[in-house]
Amino acid sequence: MARLISLIFVFVLVGWVLTFHSCKKNEDTDPGIYGSWTDPEDGMVYKTILIGEQYWLAENLNRGEMISGEKDQSDNGLIEKYCYDNNPVFCEKYGGLYQWDEAMQYSTSESSRGICPAGWHIPSDDEWKILEIYIGMTREAAGEVLWRGVNQGTVLQTGGESGFEALKGGTRSINGSFNQIGNSGFFWSSTADGANHAWRRGIGLENQGIYRSVNDRSFGFPVRCVKY
Repeated sequence: MARLISLIFVFVLVGWVLTFHSCKKNEDTDPGIYGSWTDPEDGMVYKTILIGEQYWLAENLNRGEMISGEKDQSDNGLIEKYCYDNNPVFCEKYGGLYQWDEAMQYSTSESSRGICPAGWHIPSDDEWKILEIYIGMTREAAGEVLWRGVNQGTVLQTGGESGFEALKGGTRSINGSFNQIGNSGFFWSSTADGANHAWRRGIGLENQGIYRSVNDRSFGFPVRCVKY
């Protein structure tokens, strides 16, 4: 009888362990497994992905009220966004486009929360490098500018091995026009370069690397958020 009870206990314990690990695979605590996060402020649900030791939103941020691309975003207590071609449908697919100051919520400190949800922040230039090195870029290449790496841009793009799912959502230019959708996608870092520029990353249709350069803060680019 005691032996039977022991066997039953073992079977129950094994079943519990298998169930527990099956459930864990639905969370964002395992590399390569998508989780989800619901923004309590607006109810938006975002995919999340663990890449190395960094948790990333696997979608472009889509927060704020849409304004016309002809206007500059301002420090008025509201989060403002651009939608490509002033069409909110594009925000649903590609997220919002933000000028650097608006994205940072008028802070100049690296890794500031900015418009990211609580607990998340806008990645610094160095935090982008951590991601790039983890997916195979050399340290030397990560410190260079313009197109770097071999195929790391492809790894980050939709359908790539990383799960990052970078989108070619285009830009809002300094003159208020929109361009490059489907051809390229750029993302802000939280690292400023002087009074009017900040570092960015980019992917392109015709290049497998990742673009790194400084850019005028008045442009509108998507935002990805990160946490540890």
